[in-house]
Amino acid sequence: MRDRLSAFVRLSRPLFLAGGAVGVGLGTAVAAYVAKGPIDWRAWLTAQFTVSTLQLMTHYSNDYFDRFVDALAVRTDFSGGSGVLVEGTLAPRVALVAAVVSLGLGLVGTTMLALEGHGIAALLAAVIALLAWSYSSPPLRLLARGLGELDTALIVAILFPLCAYAAQDRPFTALALAATLPGAAAMFAMMLAVELPDIECDTIGGKRNLLVRAGRTAIVPLGQAALVVVYAGALVAFGTGAPLSVVILGAVTIPAALALGAAFARTVAEGGSDATSAARGVAFFFLVSASGLLGYLVPLPWGM
Repeated sequence: MRDRLSAFVRLSRPLFLAGGAVGVGLGTAVAAYVAKGPIDWRAWLTAQFTVSTLQLMTHYSNDYFDRFVDALAVRTDFSGGSGVLVEGTLAPRVALVAAVVSLGLGLVGTTMLALEGHGIAALLAAVIALLAWSYSSPPLRLLARGLGELDTALIVAILFPLCAYAAQDRPFTALALAATLPGAAAMFAMMLAVELPDIECDTIGGKRNLLVRAGRTAIVPLGQAALVVVYAGALVAFGTGAPLSVVILGAVTIPAALALGAAFARTVAEGGSDATSAARGVAFFFLVSASGLLGYLVPLPWGM
């Protein structure tokens, strides 16, 4: 029983829920900064519950629908799925049932947002549910169409924060959208990084993601362009009203960006699938997201 419970925790990949938490935090912090007013903590909790359950749905459905390709992969901490279904520790049906239950909970959260009067947040949550289910699940299965990277960046780095922002019932401004740009670009770079170790097995398994379609060498121009957009996005946010702390804290992540860009170039030059690129990509996304969140939290009038 303990082994099965431990396997289910691995299947859930709780570490990655931090990405959703930071996204919800970012949207909430931007809303508080824009209004210079207090945070509606009940709305924050409802948005966080909705986002986290839909994120879990994606984890379970991805393992279920990708299990045949994952069987060919050399799994790392950040790529190749959880490995639980491939090992046979849990039956595939467990992941599918967990995905459906999580989807149901996410829709409950969506309904709660609507009933609490956060209609736009509820609409955004419904879009998240649709796009998240379509990431690895048929019939769309966006990850095999070269659209999975954009889908993930849109969901995690843009729609998660915007859903949380809307839950605070603040008027949408240019800053609300601009604040998501650095994280979206960092998420896109991360997706390329975590796909790199699996490029051979994805090719064999017919999982035609963006990197498989464009080829290994495409990671250098695509990845490095995304890194540039991270910092261009911070400047755009500043130009639309973000505090200077967003730019300053964002600049702190530049060494991590340079290291990730160098890892992309080294992997192509050496012709291998450097698993450390995946770890660097994940770390970079969290650094960018956390620095953005802190950038909006620092100037808040905490004494109000």
